[in-house]
Amino acid sequence: MLTPVEIAALITATKGVVDIFDKVAGQVKSVLTKRPKEAAGDEDRWRYKIGSDAAATSIVVKQDNRVVQTLKGDELAKVLSPSDLRLIKTYESKMSEYYDLWEKVYEEKDASNDALANAKTEKQLNKLIANMRGELLGILSFLEQIGVHLDDHYMNIRHLVQDAK
Repeated sequence: MLTPVEIAALITATKGVVDIFDKVAGQVKSVLTKRPKEAAGDEDRWRYKIGSDAAATSIVVKQDNRVVQTLKGDELAKVLSPSDLRLIKTYESKMSEYYDLWEKVYEEKDASNDALANAKTEKQLNKLIANMRGELLGILSFLEQIGVHLDDHYMNIRHLVQDAK
């Protein structure tokens, strides 16, 4: 069982991981489906968003800015353990590291007139996706484990990342 402080830390870390997921999801899709580069900031277009309330006491799921699911911290405290908190903090830390690198490499996607340079960038991006696979799929599995109904880009990206070579 987690304390209220640990629950707040878990909810904050979960939101942090999901925010990074939302930032890279469309870009990952553009790489894996071989589409043109996606503009930064497009993560705000998602109809379905997972976040938290302002006090970090609940995980809140919204669809089209309407709350469709709330998981209260006191309920989560009964089913989660300190190892779950460590896992989510690890996901957050690793995804933050990956995101810093992802931003730099993704900026170069389709940026050159040289087809070889663009191919090298695509290869780097695919390698980064392979490296992030565990964290991307892990956070989705965790959310499902605690009862979050996943929809929209979460499921789409899950299938793309699982099938990526």
